Amino acid sequence: MLIKVAGELFNERAFDAVTTEMIGARAGVTGPALYRHFPSKQALLIAVLEDPLDELLAHARKTAAEVTDPRKALEEMIDYHVKRSLQNVPSTLVFLKNEHNVPDDERHRMRRMMRLYAEEWSGLVTRLRPDLSDAQTRVLTHAVFSMINAVPQFNSGLDPDIVATTIRTAAINALLVPADAI
Repeated sequence: MLIKVAGELFNERAFDAVTTEMIGARAGVTGPALYRHFPSKQALLIAVLEDPLDELLAHARKTAAEVTDPRKALEEMIDYHVKRSLQNVPSTLVFLKNEHNVPDDERHRMRRMMRLYAEEWSGLVTRLRPDLSDAQTRVLTHAVFSMINAVPQFNSGLDPDIVATTIRTAAINALLVPADAI
């Protein structure tokens, strides 16, 4: 609960503008209670960023290893990423807003995790779209990440299932439908 609430606040405001009291109030605990779980506010920021990245990367690796059909594997990764983005503020948005508050070694490690995650997707797209260069595949993959991660920032008023289906379809089309087929 603290990680989710802190992620929301670190997305709404810069790290320095978020107090432990604000986090505690939103989570329904006292501000100092945060220190029973995390040694510092910075450690909480790192958890906000790291936990979702760990989950996304672990899921992508498992899916790529276990699902033999590359399209089904890619669709599973898309579904999981969309679901996570609709449930929680995407950690990449929080990272971009607050990365200057993350120690260098942690920041480099998180960027590496993001690259590894993107490589899992790119590997599948390369198998499905041999017509694309490596650079095109990476651009497309990152564009889809941006689209998925931006959705929670936009309050459409639509049912979350409709949003998920719409974004899923858009992601699949962006990655798999050649531009000359549109």
